[in-house]
Amino acid sequence: MGIIEFDPAPSDAVADDRCSAFALHLQCPFRITHQSRVILGSADLAWRESEVRDTGRPDSERTMYDFMADRVDATFAELQPPVTTVRISPFGDLHVELDQEFTVEAFPVSSGRAEAWRFLQRNGEHVVFLPEEPAQGR
Repeated sequence: MGIIEFDPAPSDAVADDRCSAFALHLQCPFRITHQSRVILGSADLAWRESEVRDTGRPDSERTMYDFMADRVDATFAELQPPVTTVRISPFGDLHVELDQEFTVEAFPVSSGRAEAWRFLQRNGEHVVFLPEEPAQGR
């Protein structure tokens, strides 16, 4: 699952608590771009870092996803780019534009009713795609 954090940690957060005020949990294919270049994608889980970068221990299970996610996390923590635009298609395609030419996109690809992504405010509201179906009256 991809987790993208937005906004700095709330001022009342415990020093060791790295949670931000808002987060996006992605359980479908997604990508993060910067200046029209993919900098992290869900398919990066398929590549071991040691095979791509020729670094680290050959028996390491660390993937390129792990390596790039660390870099994206550090960049977002430093720059704290605010969200400028959010678009959601009827099919749940999610397009989030951030300042400084960052974009997060998610692509639900299942015909099932499984959760594809969730945007949440810590200790607050959650927006989920696919939403739960309303209860059927008897």
